[in-house]
Amino acid sequence: MRLNVGVVFGGKSVEHEVSIITALQMIENMNKLKFNPITVYLSKDNVFYYHERMTDISYFHDLQKVKEEAKRVIFNRRENNHELLEIKGKRINKLFDIDLVFIIMHGANCEDGTISAYFDLLNIPYVGSSLLSSAINQNKWKMKALLDYHHIPVVPYYGFYESDFYQDEKSVIENCERMGYPLIVKPATLGSSVGIQKCRNREELYQGIITALQYDTEVLVEIVIDNLMELNCSVLGDVSGYETSAIERVFQKDEILSYQDKYLRGKRKNTKGMESTSRELPANIDEELAKKIEKISIEASKVVGASGVLRIDFLYDELAKKLYLNEINTIPGSLAFYLWKAKNIPYHTLIEKLIDIALKTYQVKNSKIYSYESNILALSSNLNNGKLLK
Repeated sequence: MRLNVGVVFGGKSVEHEVSIITALQMIENMNKLKFNPITVYLSKDNVFYYHERMTDISYFHDLQKVKEEAKRVIFNRRENNHELLEIKGKRINKLFDIDLVFIIMHGANCEDGTISAYFDLLNIPYVGSSLLSSAINQNKWKMKALLDYHHIPVVPYYGFYESDFYQDEKSVIENCERMGYPLIVKPATLGSSVGIQKCRNREELYQGIITALQYDTEVLVEIVIDNLMELNCSVLGDVSGYETSAIERVFQKDEILSYQDKYLRGKRKNTKGMESTSRELPANIDEELAKKIEKISIEASKVVGASGVLRIDFLYDELAKKLYLNEINTIPGSLAFYLWKAKNIPYHTLIEKLIDIALKTYQVKNSKIYSYESNILALSSNLNNGKLLK
């Protein structure tokens, strides 16, 4: 019997379109003998839609038309069953039973745990990290602070809130400048290199902060690593055990691996996403560095309590021989399948492993006690004429 897998993608994020690419790429590679993918698109105004044509990327060329044609849907839990319901006027019709949800959403308002919390509330099993882990990893500032506390090497950084900047611009600028130019300024909770700028002086730093604040209320400023080599490793599993993929070296056309590098170069109609980025796979690095990357990747994954598939991005100073963990992506573009393919794990096997992890996590979670059947408000000894006793 096939499992009905609700593949949820889109969302209120600057990475909305990237999410669509990743989701349709995954569906194309899913073993249809074991799983029945049910496409559920979350619009930019946070409304769920379903249409049988959503497996075709050309269907999303006009997002307004999608909202006009597709069925408006919601998820529901009825006793121990999970459903996808169509909302049509005052009528509600069941479209599908749902066995689990495969979350493929990138960026703030999505990958930050917002959508995980929604399915936690409905007690629907899902592929991906928990609310807490997702939120930590989406916020690069808070993630680096946690990793730094656990002695995992991160690039020297300074983080601040929008209110800090507008209350005392001079102090914030001076704190950034103490690290020394050049600096990288980025919105703390975005991905896909959106809103990132390299700054060489105070004027560029100020403008970089203003740009970052157009996207976020928190900003992260880091030093620039000289003699830079960018290396990525994927991790699969949960806190009970992780495994690592092959390691890649990424080559960028711009000073920063931009949104254009990742998704818009080459044929605009392809759906390869990060797979199409210029890379060396496996990376031509010495065994000692590779083992260090694998060790730190597993340690960091456990510190943040991640689950599912991750891509961990590293920066390596070739001259100083220093390795820094840069980012943890809990729902990486293309689900980092190409890193597992290089380790002889095909995409369809990766998908099956992710679903197995999700079902195991759900089973363990539901074996715990979260509430008691007793109701203290029903005990007269706790009440005094309708008022709580003090």
